[in-house]
Amino acid sequence: MLQEFVEQVEKVARSVMEEMHTAIPGSITSFNQGTGLATVKPYGTYTTGAGKKMAYPVITGVPVIIPQCPSANVQIAFPIVTGMDCLVIVSEQELDAWLGGGESENDMRFDLTSAIAIPGLSGKSSTALKEACNTGSVVINNGTTKLLVSANGIEVTGNLNVKGNISCTGSYPG
Repeated sequence: MLQEFVEQVEKVARSVMEEMHTAIPGSITSFNQGTGLATVKPYGTYTTGAGKKMAYPVITGVPVIIPQCPSANVQIAFPIVTGMDCLVIVSEQELDAWLGGGESENDMRFDLTSAIAIPGLSGKSSTALKEACNTGSVVINNGTTKLLVSANGIEVTGNLNVKGNISCTGSYPG
């Protein structure tokens, strides 16, 4: 009798866990640069409570994480493009109140409608990543233009156009 009770509790717990989403790799299918929201298609499938395997649905209105500090007007931005892989993080609480600034109408938890995307997920290396690791540097690369920031200084490869004043402290070894 106790064993049957334990098995039933485990079955219910498994069923609940199968409906809970946490993090899934996905692909950005569209991005609205005016709102900063994406439409994302998660990869893979999930199993319903009835045991049926289904593809994840497309998720709309997904906020995209970009490194920034809006209060100080500091951002690092890069193009968000269709087909770009991302990590879809599912918020513990729904995001409606945070996005809209008001109170939430519901109390959904770990629901796909409260997803956040972190763009740039990759299952393979790049030349910039290899160079950054090998030199202990930050590498920003766009085609043949590259900015390398290391403990030794800053190196620019490509054309440099400065809009504004340049000041220098120190010497120029010219």
